[in-house]
Amino acid sequence: MILLLSCASSVHTPSFETEMIIFEESTFDMGMPDVEVGPYGNGWKETAQPQHEVTLSTFAIDKTEVPIWQYVAFLNAIEQDNPYASLAHVNELQSITWDGNEYSIESDRENHPMTYVSYYDALTFCSWRGSSLPTEAMWERAAKGGDRENPRNFPWEEPGATCQKAAYYTHSTLCAQYPLPVMSHEEGATPEGILNLGGNVSEWVWDWYARYEDTAVTDPRGPDTGKYKILRGGGFRETRDAMRTTDRVMANPLSRSEGVGFRCGHEVQP
Repeated sequence: MILLLSCASSVHTPSFETEMIIFEESTFDMGMPDVEVGPYGNGWKETAQPQHEVTLSTFAIDKTEVPIWQYVAFLNAIEQDNPYASLAHVNELQSITWDGNEYSIESDRENHPMTYVSYYDALTFCSWRGSSLPTEAMWERAAKGGDRENPRNFPWEEPGATCQKAAYYTHSTLCAQYPLPVMSHEEGATPEGILNLGGNVSEWVWDWYARYEDTAVTDPRGPDTGKYKILRGGGFRETRDAMRTTDRVMANPLSRSEGVGFRCGHEVQP
């Protein structure tokens, strides 16, 4: 199911529609199944274990990563409401400019994913838009699918990874020299039509990092506090392992990177 979220929460909030995909209430197995840890430890496997049952209420998640043009609309809106409020959410490496009056976008970058954003930048944007960041469980359910007998290892249905499906590092070359527009890689879309859940940019999710517990949970949101937030999906400089639907990476919530962006998501009330 597709939801068009109209954003017009205040006089200074530009009105635009964002396409979101709705997932009905469901139960799935989150994390990796039991596998033997390899000779080098493979800590990346251990952080995704143990696999455990998760039940999620109905939720919505963006079809694409948040593009630069939406983030610039956000910056200009909060600047009008409260001068200098935007400064906390701007970084000199972002593809945006300030002329003393308003923010604008560098040429031909409008539809590229917004990067060099911290966790708090991403959360503030999504809140302004009337949404939130998806929980880690929402993100994995959207990427893995609802077939508990045959969960997807990658967000797309066909096995394997190629540069036609995602922007990542193949161990011999980069599929792209920088993140590509948010509507790219239709061959790598999920069956529901969500784009770039694997590759392009890693994505902030709601939760603080913690090891999984071997118990069934409903609508998990992670611990109340922590040191690291979680990134999902892998970026254009990362290998195929980072694009697996179970892979999770710890990151300082204040950090910013060319390979890190986000998409919004939230529970949908009946």
